[in-house]
Amino acid sequence: MPSQTAGPTHVIKDLLDTAPRGTLHRGRIQLGSRATGADIALSYVVVVGREPGPTLWINGQVHGTEVCAIVAGIEFCRQLAPSQMAGNIVFTASGNPLALESRTWATQQDFGQNLDTSFPGRPEGFITERMAHRLFSEIVAVRPDLLLSMHAQGTDFCSKIYGVYKLPPNSPVEPSDLYPFMRIFEPFAICHMRVGPGADEHPGHHAGALDYQAMAQGIPAFMIEFGVAQRSTPDEVRFGVQCYFGVCAELGILSADHKTTGSSHSRLVTSRGHLNVDVGGLWQSDLNPGALVKAGEPIGTITDFTGIVVDTVKMPMDVLLIAVRQDPVVHSGDSVAYLAKQWTSLDLA
Repeated sequence: MPSQTAGPTHVIKDLLDTAPRGTLHRGRIQLGSRATGADIALSYVVVVGREPGPTLWINGQVHGTEVCAIVAGIEFCRQLAPSQMAGNIVFTASGNPLALESRTWATQQDFGQNLDTSFPGRPEGFITERMAHRLFSEIVAVRPDLLLSMHAQGTDFCSKIYGVYKLPPNSPVEPSDLYPFMRIFEPFAICHMRVGPGADEHPGHHAGALDYQAMAQGIPAFMIEFGVAQRSTPDEVRFGVQCYFGVCAELGILSADHKTTGSSHSRLVTSRGHLNVDVGGLWQSDLNPGALVKAGEPIGTITDFTGIVVDTVKMPMDVLLIAVRQDPVVHSGDSVAYLAKQWTSLDLA
């Protein structure tokens, strides 16, 4: 398998421009090296269809614990027949190979920087910034017709599949451009994530997200929270493969035979956030992701280590549970749920 060193050229763009039609290519783009001399590299699969057409780019993870979409992506590429394609597919398994290898959410070499707040990156910065710069420069050079930024729910939580999009100022891409592809993943919710001062959804610089920066460049892009971190089940992988095929059919890369029904409706979430607790102890909840909890109803309880309930966790407004914590051990300030606070019905038919 070829390995190219990082440089002024764009490996994947050059490959798409020069490779014979109807061919599949695998390789690695060198991003740097470890102390031992081992490569830090960005793995890719490029499938060039027999006929010209649109390009789909799937990035399997930006955080090292998000693995289910990678497994599904590898299996998807195995099943592709370039001779039956009109267009191209690029699959980058991980934008964060160091975190993947260490089984951590972020890269530990540079203070645990979040790759998904680091785009477009810096070629001479910390290793996370270098990884961001290399991946993003390759994407911008190709300008795919659609970019899927795949994620997974954190290891402490469970959730259903949901989608996220962000709208940079003056982006030519509209949400309606994204919905036909997002619906294929059957998301129980689609979240319009606000980015900027006062958004209060997540700590961090989310204008540095891969999908946000792509949208700012006019490249249609969104996130799918697919599965739970550090696990991959056969059913999830099969569903992921089905969804990738469905996206290709929707783009016209594959025939309509691969189209999937998807969801005809979902919920458009316009305000969400973490539910952080004030006291530590053991968290318990009987509720599942997707549950609607009315104002003042209990979401869960926290008991101390003698069995005394020290807090019954509630919210002053109706909320929709996006994710629920499964790890019972909590400290003050920990999140026990991820909540939608404002949402409307969304027709995807």
